[in-house]
Amino acid sequence: MSSASPTGVDRLRESVGVDAQTLQATVAAPVRFVGFWAAVLLPFAYTPLLFTDLQGSTMTAFLALLAVHVCSLVLGRQYRN
Repeated sequence: MSSASPTGVDRLRESVGVDAQTLQATVAAPVRFVGFWAAVLLPFAYTPLLFTDLQGSTMTAFLALLAVHVCSLVLGRQYRN
């Protein structure tokens, strides 16, 4: 019976010597930090757009900033927990 050959992810994990939990702990903290502070600061970026006529590219910019804000709220929701 033949054994399965290691996948690319397995070979990368072996060569780097990092397991999934360590990688997640290393990456998760900065992502939560950036997400939290982006969620705090983004309302200051799109508030001036509310005082203009929301048509065309201004509406597109407002919706894009709103979508980024929602994503940052999700990413930063567990910051300091």
